[in-house]
Amino acid sequence: MLKARMKENLTNLKKSKNNSYMEVKYQYTRVRINARDIKAELVKLGRWQDTPLPEAAFDNMGAFGSNTMTFEQWIQFVLLVSISDIIQQSEDFPDESQVGTYAVRTLDGDTEAGLLIQLLQELDDLINLRDRPDMDAYLAGRPQLASSSDLPVPKVLYHLAQILHTFEGDALEAQLQTFDSFLSPEDEVGREVIADMIFSAASSATPAKKRLRLIKAGKAVAAGGNSTSAYNHEEGMKKYQEEFKKSFPKE
Repeated sequence: MLKARMKENLTNLKKSKNNSYMEVKYQYTRVRINARDIKAELVKLGRWQDTPLPEAAFDNMGAFGSNTMTFEQWIQFVLLVSISDIIQQSEDFPDESQVGTYAVRTLDGDTEAGLLIQLLQELDDLINLRDRPDMDAYLAGRPQLASSSDLPVPKVLYHLAQILHTFEGDALEAQLQTFDSFLSPEDEVGREVIADMIFSAASSATPAKKRLRLIKAGKAVAAGGNSTSAYNHEEGMKKYQEEFKKSFPKE
């Protein structure tokens, strides 16, 4: 009885660690998407600045940069940079975010800033973990963008990522090839999102051999490569023919 209870506790602990890992990666993915949308909106509004701010602007800048820069400059040069650093270094987000609340007060009366305010309020929800629907509901409820290409990766990959850990052998390699088909050397955000998806799948994968395979695949994508080798049609046909002969031997 005691051994069974200890085994159950160990299993629950492993599940808790996996869920915690996946939740962090999931939050990173959603915040990264949100940050990309914020940048796109600043560019659209003509409030994205190509020239860096002088170093002095970061000295005693005050809350939200109010002492030395505009709110939009603070979003670009402080907020978005901080988000990128946290995700790249796998650090924790702050315990609380009030940037959306501040945006409502600061941009009140700015008729062009409605979507920007909405995106910053959404960032508060993501950081404060107030609203955590599944990825499908999250994407479906987002502000309408110009096209589906505005997402870091196609929506179908978010669904595939949720079941990636269930595939075995050649079937797993085939699914990884699907992820590889959406990799682009110019799309660093999309590559990071796909790497996160594969790492998350690894955290749920058993046995250890499959988990290590997925970790290797995720590292390869994060390093700028592909998760698996390209499909070899000739080799695939040869393997199919061999299986066919086994199933239907000559009399």
